[in-house]
Amino acid sequence: MTLLEEANALFKELKKSTPPQFDSLMEFMKNAKAEGALDGKAKNLTLVSLAVANQCDWCIAVHVANAVKSGASREEILEAAWLAVLMGGGPKLMYLKVVLDEVGLHFS
Repeated sequence: MTLLEEANALFKELKKSTPPQFDSLMEFMKNAKAEGALDGKAKNLTLVSLAVANQCDWCIAVHVANAVKSGASREEILEAAWLAVLMGGGPKLMYLKVVLDEVGLHFS
């Protein structure tokens, strides 16, 4: 099972087990990610960087997939991920492995 599939399975279980909390979080996420001063691609690339900064494999998988869906290129995704390394150093650098793995699922 891929990280993205694991994340989606978790979301499905949480929606079933705790719908009020899950639905509230999803509504907040929808509103936070809505286009405004930043377009959807910029927000998704920012989320890739934040996922690396927070060292969350599943978050990286979700946000790389969303960045691809919003039209981000492989190069844009990797550049966004490098911003987390800039601020976090070596430990964040190691999470570029997860980014590269996830990017590889979307780009050949």
